[in-house]
Amino acid sequence: MGAVVSSPPGASSTTEVRVAVSSTGTRTSRWVSLHVHGTATAFAWVVPVKPSAFVDLTSDAWLESLEDATAPRVVPPEVSPPCGAAGVEVDGDLSHVVTTAPDSVATAADVATLGDTLAGWGITVTGDLAPLLDAAGADGDSFVAFLYSGGPPDIVTRTVRIVDTSAATIPLALTSGSSTIAVTAYAFATGGVTPGTSAPLTLDPSLLLWQTDGTSTYAPVRDTLLTTNPGAWLVETAGHPELFDGETVPGSGSVPALAPTYFSRAWTYGDASGVPSECSAAAATISTSLSPVGVACPAGALAKAGDASCEEAPVAGQLAPEALRCGGIADDLAIALSGMSPAGAWLTRARSVVNAGAFGADAALAPDTDPSAAGPVVSCSGYGAACGGSSGGAPPPPGGTSSSSGGAGASGGGTPDPGSGSSAGSAVGNVVGAALDASSATDDGCGGDSSSDDSGDSCSGGSDGSDVSGDDCSGDASPDCTVSRPRGRHAPTSRILLLVVAFAAVARRRGRERAVRLPAS
Repeated sequence: MGAVVSSPPGASSTTEVRVAVSSTGTRTSRWVSLHVHGTATAFAWVVPVKPSAFVDLTSDAWLESLEDATAPRVVPPEVSPPCGAAGVEVDGDLSHVVTTAPDSVATAADVATLGDTLAGWGITVTGDLAPLLDAAGADGDSFVAFLYSGGPPDIVTRTVRIVDTSAATIPLALTSGSSTIAVTAYAFATGGVTPGTSAPLTLDPSLLLWQTDGTSTYAPVRDTLLTTNPGAWLVETAGHPELFDGETVPGSGSVPALAPTYFSRAWTYGDASGVPSECSAAAATISTSLSPVGVACPAGALAKAGDASCEEAPVAGQLAPEALRCGGIADDLAIALSGMSPAGAWLTRARSVVNAGAFGADAALAPDTDPSAAGPVVSCSGYGAACGGSSGGAPPPPGGTSSSSGGAGASGGGTPDPGSGSSAGSAVGNVVGAALDASSATDDGCGGDSSSDDSGDSCSGGSDGSDVSGDDCSGDASPDCTVSRPRGRHAPTSRILLLVVAFAAVARRRGRERAVRLPAS
């Protein structure tokens, strides 16, 4: 969301975006944090807003708790006898990451004023970005600019919350970087939502395999699917329990709910003044109510644009938003559920990427016409090659996916892809498993997910994600492997790329084995 402009130009750029969106039609709330990498002496983060915008810095607890409540938990197939290490793999970073607040914040009513502000900071708008800013200004947008000076080469920005009258979209039109940008989006709505205009992507269930070391192929399969379909969206989790109840992981504990996790983390970070258990209890009392939550007014402590105003006065038939606050600045849950009934609210998690050197596109959040809840628990369809390449001697499901619409992620069954066939799907699944098993000595120790951070996580193979301080799996080191109902058909390119990578890895392993067997001269 927004654009990063650095000094010198291009020295730093966005590598990851985390964004949450809640909209009731008359008001939209957006929470955003960027991971920015590079050598710039300073950079500005420029965000278009409507003239009625309230801008605040929020607790790191908010996006962290959204991650904790929705990150896929991958589990092995339910077969007997099992193969390899049991447990659960968490495909997400549940640790606390230190964030950076801006050194300065400025609002600009138009592009000319924005240019003057940036020039005063020693920063110049690049030629490819200028037309996009002009278009936003012509559409009536104002701008908020955040200045970050110096610092380390990698910065995760403190979460910024913007509440205004923008449309219900995941705003990526100004987002670009010198490398591929990973996007994780969370959406609050009454029922399920579908990001963008194209059919959501679907993971091929036959490629989701459990390895003997307690990891899975979820992350590499997902990453290949996203990078070969830039701009498309994969819905990983969608439903109501993620808000107040949490989910059960078979034989491996539970996935914590958003509300209690948020209050607990915010209190730990000094951002909540209330007692977490009391705040959680108050939220639980209204969690099953069909009445809408009254408007919760943001503070606008960081900035207000134009004629921003808000009056918090619940009327008869509305719930007081105070039941969803926990003192201090821990008001994000109240803001997110404003105008929605707690009993009807859903939380959706979706993933996408923006190609290197390209600008993203705004993705409208359209109501899902056939919503199907998909919890974060993902079950692998079979075992990797070290276990014979299949679960219980049976081949993995066909390589194709179902064309029916509905829930998130991938299905354990469905109609085979007419272009692949079951034998091809089984072969691909076996080769991917063998390749990952063969290359385990050179991965990051977290299941072969090279996209995770290098902060030294041990990823022992399981965590229920309930520890506020984070588990041992920081980064995208703990993937998941089962999904409910398929929502779309993925491009065959992903299968081809997986085959190439897999066969190369197997060839390397066999080469090493032949070298070991050669007699010494």
